[in-house]
Amino acid sequence: MYPNVPVSSESELLASVARAAARRPVAPADLLILTELQLRLYRELRSTAARALALTPHSAVPQPNWRARVQAAISDIFTEGEEMAVFRQIYDHLANAALNDRQVPDQLLTMSSGPHVAGGAFLKRILRFAAGDAYPSTVQKLVADFLETTDERTLRAVLSQLAGMEWAIDPDDRHQRAVLNAQASPVSEGETEASRFAELGLAPDPASSTDSVLTHSGSSAWETPDHHRIRTWRRRYVEAHRDDLAWARRKADVHRRKRERLAPYRHPDGVEAAVVTQLRQEADRAASARLFQIGDSLGQMAMRRVLRRTENPTTPFDPAHLPASRGMLVLDTPLTLPSGRRIVGYVWGPWSPRAEEGWSLLRPDRSLKPVDAPDDDAPWTWVTALTCDRSLRKMPFTPYETLLARPGEVLEPETRLRDPDAPEQYRAGSGRLGCQELMLRHARALWELLTQHKRSTVRVLSHQVHQLKPSKRDAERRRGITDSGQVENWWVDPDAGTRFREQSGAARKSGSGRTLTVRYWRDEHERQQCPNSHRHTALETESPGSCPHYEITIPEHPVGPADAPWSDRLRRARLQPSAARRRAASS
Repeated sequence: MYPNVPVSSESELLASVARAAARRPVAPADLLILTELQLRLYRELRSTAARALALTPHSAVPQPNWRARVQAAISDIFTEGEEMAVFRQIYDHLANAALNDRQVPDQLLTMSSGPHVAGGAFLKRILRFAAGDAYPSTVQKLVADFLETTDERTLRAVLSQLAGMEWAIDPDDRHQRAVLNAQASPVSEGETEASRFAELGLAPDPASSTDSVLTHSGSSAWETPDHHRIRTWRRRYVEAHRDDLAWARRKADVHRRKRERLAPYRHPDGVEAAVVTQLRQEADRAASARLFQIGDSLGQMAMRRVLRRTENPTTPFDPAHLPASRGMLVLDTPLTLPSGRRIVGYVWGPWSPRAEEGWSLLRPDRSLKPVDAPDDDAPWTWVTALTCDRSLRKMPFTPYETLLARPGEVLEPETRLRDPDAPEQYRAGSGRLGCQELMLRHARALWELLTQHKRSTVRVLSHQVHQLKPSKRDAERRRGITDSGQVENWWVDPDAGTRFREQSGAARKSGSGRTLTVRYWRDEHERQQCPNSHRHTALETESPGSCPHYEITIPEHPVGPADAPWSDRLRRARLQPSAARRRAASS
């Protein structure tokens, strides 16, 4: 295509591409703004290649010594070590032209299908990335792999081809971005973003390290926390959302890529103001959160409750079922989702979206839907699920997913999302929705169990309160923690079944009216408790289903007279498949 391109064999090109594909990607520093030195080297290459491109190979006019000038410009770039910067400047120019001119993407796609020889696969990707306005970090990784695996001859050919293509797209530099003056102090994109965060009140902490802001910890085992760790983690969680500039910049990158389901994407003051708004609200929720430690026995009971309700819709969500309006609970044993992600806790608090903050919900088709404010005065409940597969600073967990619990909301049977051929898996296209519903059902089950003693005399849990000393509580207040600092440790009372039997009466009768002569253990189950028993008939007559019922968990308990012998016959009969067939046949 260009006369200044050296000829490379197909085997050499394939070997270069294979080496690039086998190498593990390395994320280089993102270069978004060039210095005058980089611009001068780039312009020399571009102008020289442009002149070469303007001359045909069979021109009768004696050609100037353009080949030597191209090679000299490229040699200067190699001497200064600015290969990455020049590639970045060329890509930035092409992508900016594609955004501002509707004809440029078609020209780039046409060029990407041209007869390239050396570095053809790399050139095709660069041009198509520019036509689609791919993220700079993606292009940086591609260029880094190419620079590590290609030889100098192919690199020179690719540089000259890209410069010539850029001149053909925009010879007058109408879409060229402004660059920094060499007289001014060099500023990077990160420093510019940090200054915008500083204007919003988020200043960098020189004592904190930005290298360990967010790391993967999937190989580490989750250790059982105690009340000291939970207080420390909560304090660091609040500090990270209030003062950690590195964490804010990572959140800004998540917002730009639209990877968060619910966020203020349409904030009128830009992505930095949107990030600060979301982080401030999360910090306020955690700072005033009441702390709970959920024992393994309670976590298993909540999961059994979720599994029993998978084929039925849930009861309407009532904010009165929350153990606290703002809370943070940590699980002794993580909840493992079908996707493999481990959930170790939840942070929640009331939330009312403001129209001026631009909150939007990301749909599965990647489109944004504005979030309208609640019709009534009742706020929603914002729930943040925490995962231990990624670590935030010195904490063993990080925010993973955003859930919304709305007053009166009823979740339909969860089995509608399951694959009929593989019940442990979700249907194609609903995996993320299924995990969100599973987490919300799990959080609701924990809340309802923690507050069941307020709605019923059936009490199945025991708890212990760890009080913070007054001096340490004052220190927490100075750090911005407005909660009392108490940590409540909850677990299932092993004597709950015996106590329930004693409260229900010593004699248990069967459904036929005959007194039982044996004793057996009845499994844990739920019952519907009506809070308006004296008005139940009237409400149901007026409007069926208008009388709300509570789902009360009944612990495993013995049934039958206290002096009767133990028998497992009734329990075995329920578990036998033949018994179920006989009952079906008789009916």
